[in-house]
Parts: sequence; C-alpha cells; structure tokens
Amino acid sequence: MLPVTAAGSPASGLRRSCALIAAAWFLSGCAASTRTPGSAGARETVNAVPDTAGTTLELRMRRSAELSDSRGALRVFDQDVRVEYRAGANGLGLDAGEVTLEGRPLQRDVTHKGSVSYRLGRDEPEGGARAGGSAWLTLANSGGTRVSAASVRVKVAPFPLVTQPTPGQGVPRAEELAVVMLPPVADVWYRVTLVGAGDPVSAVDLGEGRWLFPRGSLENCTPGRARLLIEVEASCSNCTPDSRLRATWSSRSELELAVTLL
Repeated sequence: MLPVTAAGSPASGLRRSCALIAAAWFLSGCAASTRTPGSAGARETVNAVPDTAGTTLELRMRRSAELSDSRGALRVFDQDVRVEYRAGANGLGLDAGEVTLEGRPLQRDVTHKGSVSYRLGRDEPEGGARAGGSAWLTLANSGGTRVSAASVRVKVAPFPLVTQPTPGQGVPRAEELAVVMLPPVADVWYRVTLVGAGDPVSAVDLGEGRWLFPRGSLENCTPGRARLLIEVEASCSNCTPDSRLRATWSSRSELELAVTLL
C-alpha cells in the first residue's frame, strides 16, 4: 500500500488520475443525454420524406364552347382551370412539382407570399376539343417538398354530345323542339335553354338525355338566329380520390349550339 505523502508523490498522482477519469465519464454522460429525437439531425431525417396526409386538393374549372358540327367538334371560347394543393382546407398553396391534367401540363404560378397554384388556360388537346367522353379526368403531380407524387381521378362538367338538332338547323317556332344528347353523367347538373332576341325559354327534362320545348313555347321568340345553351355543373366538397388526399372540386361548362328560328 502506498503511503500518504505531499503533492508530487505517487499517491497524489494516482488520486489526480482517478479524478480526471471520473470527470470525463460525467461529461460524456451529460452530452449523450442532450441528444433527443427533436434534435436538428433527427428533424432533417423526418422532413426529408414528404407527407401528403392532411393535404387538400382544390380544382376549379370554368369553360365555354360551341358545337360546330354533328360529330362533336368544338370551338372553344374560353377556359380557365385552377389547381391548388393546400395544407389543410385554407392554407397556402403548396409546391407539388409538375402538374398535368390528362397529360397536358399546367402553368405554375407563385404569389409574393409564396403560395403556389397551377393554371390551364384556353388550351385544346391534340386534334382539337370534342364533345362527349368521360367526365373523369386524371390529375397528376410529380411531388414537392411537402406533397408526395400522386395521380388521382377528378370529375368535371363534360361538354355533352348533342345529336338533335344539328348546328344551324331551322326550327319552326310553332312546333315543338326536341333536344337529344348522350345520356347525362350521374350526379351532374344539366339545364337546356333557348336564347334569342327575346326572353330565354327553358326546356323540360324528360330524362335519359332528352329535353323538350313543348309546342307553342317558342311562338313568342323573335325569328332569326338563336342558340341552344346547355349548362353543365359538377362539384364535390369533400371527396377522397386518394387515401392521402382530401379533394374539393367545382366545374362548369357551357355549350352553345346555333339554330335558326323560323
């Protein structure tokens, strides 16, 4: 056993070594206890993976066109499509990467506050726009920092294919006028009106895509050029096209068909 001596002796040196070792172990334990799951390194790992849960997809569409022939070719007057991905129902628009509607790219707009939205103006598909077809369209995004890549189906108001009357057809005002189109899409609102120089006249819905202006209902209309106006609306305030998304959409399409009142 070493004797107790003054500073600088072997016993004194041994005590200093033990004290230093104990201090080192204590500091190491304190440092380890401060590394919590909420540290910077842990946050970077969590945020590296986008989470679409709680994201709201919002689509708004307004468009109008004229039926130019009996085969369904359209002359598009105007179209405005706006898409936003939000954090919650009322948050700022999030960056969702590249966004397309039926394969057509939407333009990316960023406000001075950093809100991101996507728009499609008067743009027609290859081969021109045509009436008829499915009301369900594919909306796809490539993904952003806070929005995962996704491809979902959304329902929009279609341009119906009208088979009767044909564009430019003469319509005797004293007789009834039947309007026939492909059967309407379920859960979509339709209205058919004749618009001319006088007051508009609404048709009666007979169901299954058939509408009727009864005999005598057009007698007070002014002879000459007029147009059938077919209004179509589709909307959903709380849909889930994807398990990670809540969706809301509203669309309105107006289709005109020129006739001549005799």
